[in-house]
Amino acid sequence: MASIESMIVFTHRGLEPSKPDFFPESSFEAFEDQLSRGFGIEFDPNFCKDGIVVWHDPTLERFSLGKDLRALHDLTVEELHGMKSWNTSHTAEGKIPTFDEVMDLIRKSESTTNALHFKGKYQTPDDLQTLIEHLKKNSDVLSRILIFDVKPETAKTLLEAFPEIALAPSVAHQHDVDRFNSVVAETLIETDEVVQMLKDGIFGKNPWVWLDEWDLTGENGGTKKLYTAEVFNKMRAAGAKIALVTPELHGTSPHLLGDEAHPDAPKGDTKTLFKRIKEIIDLNPDGICTDYPEEAKELN
Repeated sequence: MASIESMIVFTHRGLEPSKPDFFPESSFEAFEDQLSRGFGIEFDPNFCKDGIVVWHDPTLERFSLGKDLRALHDLTVEELHGMKSWNTSHTAEGKIPTFDEVMDLIRKSESTTNALHFKGKYQTPDDLQTLIEHLKKNSDVLSRILIFDVKPETAKTLLEAFPEIALAPSVAHQHDVDRFNSVVAETLIETDEVVQMLKDGIFGKNPWVWLDEWDLTGENGGTKKLYTAEVFNKMRAAGAKIALVTPELHGTSPHLLGDEAHPDAPKGDTKTLFKRIKEIIDLNPDGICTDYPEEAKELN
């Protein structure tokens, strides 16, 4: 079991809403700042014409505040590299980093673990090979990288290339798997199925799980929770470390269901959110991914 003192706080793609003048999300400057403050980062490799940059969305619409609608897969790394944006309050500027630049920021930091979100839609043979090539270029950093949202067939290929790499499937309640799996390219796996995969060694020698509690809605109007001692005990018994997303993340993740929000993260009510984050921390996860890293550190 992890100790609370050793819990890793992953910042969520460079966001930090409690700092209204902070750098734009997923920017080189945001990641650099958060790593310098002792956090791990969660980031999204995005595949363009000839390589990988780090940006969450398939287009530049949000990055450009609506001025540029081009898709990243139609652009080159050179065209995207260093492209600058302002945050929504227009007080801080940031640039799109390349994948290698983010790896170098991690290399120069004191962070122990950082979360690479390999989205299901990119887990194709071509994009997977591109990622493997970039990981090989940064092999000295791999011990500090956790790749999550990994499908079983993707895990097999990654482990053939990197036998010691840390991988995590995305774990969800069966009701959420049934409702939402199509939104995330079929990466969600139900708890008991994941336990068996862990026992079978599907996710390697250093497995994690990435828990995702989409909401509290159960079947037939009932309620449910994924973040419970029972679920944690199952995952630990199967040999996995546990990371999870805090309740507010679905409200700040575009291109999922729109403006969905977790009941524990009502808009404008951080008191309720922080109360729930404290309850989650008391379950002793190995890592949490949050929009509120400073507050989570204080709650820890």
